[in-house]
Amino acid sequence: MNRNWMRMALGMSVAVGMLLTGCGTEVSSSLAGKGAEVSSQSEPKPAEDTGKTIYLYGNDFVDLVAPKFTSETGFKMEAVHYGGGEALAKIEAEQGNPQWDVLMMDGHGSVRSLADRDFLMKGWKPANLSKLSEYGTSLVPKDYAYYPVGIHAAAVIAYNTKLVPADKAPKTWEQFFAYSGPVGHADPAVAAPAYPLVSAFFQKWGVEETKKKYKQRFEAGMRVYPKNGPVGKALVSGEIHVAALQEHNAYELKLAGEPVEVIWPDEGAPGSLRVIAISKKTKNSAAAQAFVEYMMKPEMQAMLTSLPSTESLFTPLAQGVQMRKERRQDGSFLLPPAEWAAQQEAPIKTWFADQNVK
Repeated sequence: MNRNWMRMALGMSVAVGMLLTGCGTEVSSSLAGKGAEVSSQSEPKPAEDTGKTIYLYGNDFVDLVAPKFTSETGFKMEAVHYGGGEALAKIEAEQGNPQWDVLMMDGHGSVRSLADRDFLMKGWKPANLSKLSEYGTSLVPKDYAYYPVGIHAAAVIAYNTKLVPADKAPKTWEQFFAYSGPVGHADPAVAAPAYPLVSAFFQKWGVEETKKKYKQRFEAGMRVYPKNGPVGKALVSGEIHVAALQEHNAYELKLAGEPVEVIWPDEGAPGSLRVIAISKKTKNSAAAQAFVEYMMKPEMQAMLTSLPSTESLFTPLAQGVQMRKERRQDGSFLLPPAEWAAQQEAPIKTWFADQNVK
């Protein structure tokens, strides 16, 4: 990988790492949805409609849902489309004068760390929480610092069928790391789903064991790309034979007729949880809260899963909403506890970038 790019990625890792608190090394085995323990949590002030426009930072769907929300509710909202790392860096840069009101992005660990630094409104319980599925409800933090609206695979195993016979393709994550040919995935310092990908491995196997696996994998042939799009291109071109590739990208290639097959491991795919959070300093709390309620509606999530783009390949968390049929219907997720993911984000990203620039 280009060394200039990796220097820039390392810089971004350190910058985003400034968002985070703590460097604990203990691996929790608790469920990701147990949320933050709150010793005392005051209720937020009553929502006030100031009439001001609110700004939505995020990636998938923001350009679609912001004007739709404005049209259907009358609240004024504008979307600002950022990648996950870009949004976090922007929020950090603006902390003295926040321009954002609502954040919608993948990566509950990153958002948890914003909550731990007191960037977010906490304590408000939306009425539409009652419309979440049992699984969705289990992912709501106890301090209501963010609200889950969907989850997808940060990575599935994708392989080039012209280069890898089906019986030789890795079926598990252990086999992915042991594969004899070149493999790759996206950079966790840049691509929003890539930190949930690597953090799932670090939590699954433990920090030191995962570092060992990655060191061996780098020595055997491991390529890291800034985002999942370039990973997919490298897979199709044959630059790599196998990829840990975000499901949107993997299924898009397969459905387009490219020589790509997708494996969702039985043990689970690293999960990328999409959440919504409200700035503690929002300019219009009534509008921001209305947007959260809006995104948790079953009819809204049903609309998003019906879109023709592969962004609609996700597990909706509202009751009664079905996922698209193209993906594995019983696929499970590897999702670290939010607190663990938040504590580990800076050290994992920094360590990972250090390996790439060697």
